[in-house]
Amino acid sequence: MKVAVVGSGAAGLAATWLLNEHSEHEVHLYEADDRPGGHANTVRFTPPGKSAEEGVDVDTGFIVFNPSTYPNFIAFLKHACIPYLPTEMTFSVTRDGGAFEWAGDNLATVFCQPYRLWDPRMWRLLYDVLRFNAFARGILSEKISEDQKAKEMSIGEYLAREGYSEVFKDDYLIPMTACIWSTPADKCALDFPARTLIQFLSNHHLLQITGKPSWLTIKGGSHQYVNRILSKLPADQLHLSTPITSASTQTGTNTVLLTTRDGATHAYDHVIFACHSDTTLSILRAGEGMTPEEERILGMFEWNRNEAVLHADVALMPQSRKAWTCWNYLTRSVLDENGHRKANSDEVSLTYGMNQLQHISEKQYGPVLVTLNPPFEPDASTVGGRWKYDHPVLDANSVRAQTLMKDIQRTRAISYAGAWLKYGFHEDAFASGLDAARRLLPADAPLPFEIQMEVDRKPPSAWLAVLCLRVFAASGGEWVVGTVGAWVCAVWGWCVWTVFGWGARLREETALRRKVKVD
Repeated sequence: MKVAVVGSGAAGLAATWLLNEHSEHEVHLYEADDRPGGHANTVRFTPPGKSAEEGVDVDTGFIVFNPSTYPNFIAFLKHACIPYLPTEMTFSVTRDGGAFEWAGDNLATVFCQPYRLWDPRMWRLLYDVLRFNAFARGILSEKISEDQKAKEMSIGEYLAREGYSEVFKDDYLIPMTACIWSTPADKCALDFPARTLIQFLSNHHLLQITGKPSWLTIKGGSHQYVNRILSKLPADQLHLSTPITSASTQTGTNTVLLTTRDGATHAYDHVIFACHSDTTLSILRAGEGMTPEEERILGMFEWNRNEAVLHADVALMPQSRKAWTCWNYLTRSVLDENGHRKANSDEVSLTYGMNQLQHISEKQYGPVLVTLNPPFEPDASTVGGRWKYDHPVLDANSVRAQTLMKDIQRTRAISYAGAWLKYGFHEDAFASGLDAARRLLPADAPLPFEIQMEVDRKPPSAWLAVLCLRVFAASGGEWVVGTVGAWVCAVWGWCVWTVFGWGARLREETALRRKVKVD
């Protein structure tokens, strides 16, 4: 069988690897860009003041994975003898240029601004984080009707039902959600299906009360696995800078005709579209034989474009060095119609601390940072490059579309693969590519490892902590934290807050109002 794979991201690479090295099929890989890999994009960064020979390889898209929810990708790395290293995934929030900062590494970083010890909002934030991590999984065991499945409760509705605070939404859940999917909060945060979000957080051990989940990174960068796969593919079967412009089928035949930008047409027995849904949709529209179901279902997915900038400007990190983490969420407040501060939900900006993530020596190379959608331009002398990455918008509409994909998969000798078919992550793309390729093999064909399409990883048990929180909540804990705690903090910290906090608060308000006037 002659098979074409369109798109050389994680899904396309996985499909190509399995078909090329573990089947008798002839596989051709098409990529519109001049480089393969998609989000697996490792580049050479030359720090300011150093020569090109003193540079270091840095990942700018796909960076980390974990042993719990990346079973297929890790199985491939082991099979291909590609080494990987342990890393960290810590998180911080910086608002309004450092007027408000906190990081979740430990208590010292949570209170990296010491006067926040007397800020009742900070204590309510911590309480709600613990409460959410302890109780959110309960929604997964709630029985729901078919009508409720059709209109799933949003995370915003769930938080309102359970009485979570605004500070929890603005300074924890919205930043965390926006960072995970690299999507502006207004597109994914509070409208996101609650069960889907909580299931994802649970699977990735992001609802842990005790301990930390393990994370990994490929030694030497993600290009190690890209190069390994392509090294075994015959050179005349890799087609870079070759965008597909149309795909056509005719009734009664099992042949798919692909037309490239130069006008050439190539016939294949099967085509795996491992590119984004909108790209696939435009290709099918330009050809013949597209069905109404394909048009409708593929059209339900949306995408968000982000710019990643590789640089060394620490102005795009938290002001407090204590708050420097692997994920550093940068945001600014806006004023609502009543003059009250609220989170800006129109943009997502995130700086990855690559020194921590990829074990890059800061002493040797200086700060190495990748910022997604920087709120201001980094110092031009520190910039090593810019790249555009598209991420799927996971909302209620796309979750519904995912359930409908079975109606068009493997019809017309066409398969679909990609991270957009699940949670939007590298493992989702890699697994879907393996699955698409596996279905083209004989039923008894030996596989290099068991391909797992459903991963249900239960997080470590913390029943004692959950029990204590339940008792605390049942005995009026929220009232204590929110009301009594406010009075205690007010009396206890009045002097300290006056000396340390009032000035910062004034600067915060002044900077915000100046920003509003400028805008």
